[in-house]
Amino acid sequence: MAPEAVDILIRNGTILTVDGARRIVTDGAVAVRGDRIVAVGKTAELDAAYAPARTIDASLKLVMPGLIDGHAHLIELARGLIPDNLRTSDWLKDWCYPYLDAITEEDEYWYSKCLMAEMIRSGTTCFVEPGCKFLASTLTAIEETGMRATTGSWVWDHDGPDGQKCPDYFLPMTLDEALEITESNIRSWDRSADGRIRVFATIEGVGTCSDELTRGAREIAAQYGTFALMHKASSQEEVASELKATGHRPVEHMYEIGALGPNVYLNHMTAVESFEVDMLAETDAKVCQNPPAALKLAKGTTRMGKFLEMREKGVTVALGCDGVNSADHKDMFQAMFLAATLPKDARLDPEVITAEEVIEMATLDGARATGWEDDLGALEPGRKADLILLDIDRPEWVPSYNLVYSLVYAASGDCVDTVMVDGRILMENRELATMDLAEVHARCRELAPRLIERANVKPISRWPVV
Repeated sequence: MAPEAVDILIRNGTILTVDGARRIVTDGAVAVRGDRIVAVGKTAELDAAYAPARTIDASLKLVMPGLIDGHAHLIELARGLIPDNLRTSDWLKDWCYPYLDAITEEDEYWYSKCLMAEMIRSGTTCFVEPGCKFLASTLTAIEETGMRATTGSWVWDHDGPDGQKCPDYFLPMTLDEALEITESNIRSWDRSADGRIRVFATIEGVGTCSDELTRGAREIAAQYGTFALMHKASSQEEVASELKATGHRPVEHMYEIGALGPNVYLNHMTAVESFEVDMLAETDAKVCQNPPAALKLAKGTTRMGKFLEMREKGVTVALGCDGVNSADHKDMFQAMFLAATLPKDARLDPEVITAEEVIEMATLDGARATGWEDDLGALEPGRKADLILLDIDRPEWVPSYNLVYSLVYAASGDCVDTVMVDGRILMENRELATMDLAEVHARCRELAPRLIERANVKPISRWPVV
């Protein structure tokens, strides 16, 4: 039979499939037609079976599914502005909210592109954005970069147990307005950009939303076949305010009011008790662990975190970085390293989690948590052609007797050579294909001082700047 036509054949690489058998194919190849993977196998077999319009030589490259960042704020723009010795509540009230209020549509558009450039360059192909300020223009930025994402508007009604921390000047809205914004967003933009963008019911959470809004977001998400997302159980302070106001812990209260379910996505979740883990498992709620931010903001992830217990009970736990004011980077390789090492040290037990499990968190579990479980997370026929090529001809990889270990414990985002989403190349040979990075940098540098002036906050340096 004549070879079948395909658009791209990636050949001569080592293929980390994360498929059902978790195969690692040496001297392997991936055939892509349109936005889908057609075949994965040995190079010689695919060379004989397919006639590509283009080939990519993956010699000394590791080919794997694109990484899914389960928590990626595009609205956090002022990297290095907020001091590194603040608790979450002060971090929000005194620094984060003032500069978020000062952000313009132009700021968010260009800074979003800069953050997506960082994600692409470190191997992230899909991210979960938990609520931006100017949704329409930010959706345009996502579409232009070619990434896959979930997003929505920053929504709250200032009426939760910790509602007093919400500043009157920043995005004030009523319950009805919050629900209307949420539903309108989903109706207007869900499955846009050829299906690459999904719109979630993104409410802020962390004590700032009423029970009516929390339940309402889940109901709207169920009506439209999407997810309700919020920040939850982020700190001991949040737990204390919920206990005082409701008599329940944060996750417990969601369970009691009927706000948990398989279409609910909860970020942070560091302050959770074992009985709440059972509630998450019973309702099939989704969780995202964000170790970089948890460490910097001293959330107690190594003392209170129940992520191992969640996984043992069958809860889907995705992995994320958080925003660049809380985590300061968008490198999922750093997040994987922390997710693989912190539990070992916290439990004084090297057997509690493996490198393989952490890779699954950053791929398959991220896909399940976002409703893309049939399309993303693995390299196998029929799935979306969202994949990355890593350069393993680098000192940190040579020699490597176990590429999985090297991936989690030695690699960084700087290893990423080529990135593809929907069969479209977003970066090749470390060169971005969907944006002019020099222009993005120039625009961000131009806008930055104006933003700080409007926000009336001043960067602090403990060492003299001369």
